[in-house]
Amino acid sequence: MLALETARERLLAALVALPAEPVPVAAADGRVAAADVASPRDLPPFDNSAMDGYALRAADTATVPASLRVVGRAAAGVGFAGIVGPGGCVRVFTGAPMPAGTDAVVMQEDVDVDPADPTRVVVREGVKPWEDVRFRGEDVRRGARIVAAGTVLGPQQIALLGAAGFAEVTVHRAPRVVILANGSELRPPGAPLGPGEIHESNTAMLAALVRRAGGVPVAARCVPDDAEVLRSALAGAFAVADVVVTVGGASVGEHDLVKAEFTALGGELEFWRLALRPGKPFFFGLHEGKFLFGLPGNPVSAFVTSVLLVLPALRRLQGIADHGPPSTPGRLEGPLSNPDGRRHFVRVATDADGTVRASGAQASHLLGSLAAADGLVDVPPRTTLAAGTAVRVIRW
Repeated sequence: MLALETARERLLAALVALPAEPVPVAAADGRVAAADVASPRDLPPFDNSAMDGYALRAADTATVPASLRVVGRAAAGVGFAGIVGPGGCVRVFTGAPMPAGTDAVVMQEDVDVDPADPTRVVVREGVKPWEDVRFRGEDVRRGARIVAAGTVLGPQQIALLGAAGFAEVTVHRAPRVVILANGSELRPPGAPLGPGEIHESNTAMLAALVRRAGGVPVAARCVPDDAEVLRSALAGAFAVADVVVTVGGASVGEHDLVKAEFTALGGELEFWRLALRPGKPFFFGLHEGKFLFGLPGNPVSAFVTSVLLVLPALRRLQGIADHGPPSTPGRLEGPLSNPDGRRHFVRVATDADGTVRASGAQASHLLGSLAAADGLVDVPPRTTLAAGTAVRVIRW
């Protein structure tokens, strides 16, 4: 059996980021930048007013009240064409270019219009040079990197790219994933059940995880325990997907056919079985430059191995710099024990203050405690973590 870190290292070493493609910046949320992006311009692109008020020469307010003549106005997108001399000012609005000759803005709340002459204002509060002025390039200088390769683009990067003038950004193609649930006992949710049959839930669960990792589930279906049907389903999946995820049929029973049909199709099995629980029967293989992840059929085993191995692989295929599962600190409310010789990834629930507790019974077929969980804690073999122990909680 392989250690988790060895399996992850071998798996990730076989993967390279998928090719790049341009997408509209407005549609780039969750996509991964394929290259560094530099700003083609200063941001802001010109000195501008941070307030509604009056642009003036700060020296003219050394003594207040100061009476100044209004020589024009400027708004966002509409500048003042002249040059402001001593004793003059320009009515400005937030975002307006600073008029030539001015070096400060006084807020309109600190100014009174002269009732005897509407072309003059009285400034009641003095201002310092460059007060309430936004400077050209104070946010981003031309040529500065605004997005690093491997960054997962979110609303904040989209805003910056748009401000810098980019209509498109180059990102790695999102991995296409087909999910196959193997088992003759499986029926779709909502379908009537015969003796010994169960509703299939793994494909919907795995599709949700794939989407969270930036992948695209292009198909999901159930496949019976029939070698010919299974081989055909695998061939069809590899024809349309970058990654095929099977769930079930990964162990050594006479109905566990996935590994055999994968190799019969020409696939190369890289490794099988992990020294962890739940999830021991996990396997990984390659087929003509594409990848197969074979998950155990028990839903918790499928979930845990996806979080620990499949999702990092999907991140790697997108060129994400930090592809490991995220984690946060916590502290155990009570002890967590693992008498087994394999590491146990225990389902836990976390309070707002970081207190961590087991979310319920831990058998690999129990979805109730998985639904109550928000993370996993890695408990080493034959170890009890005492109450109060500081732990890392693995998230998805």
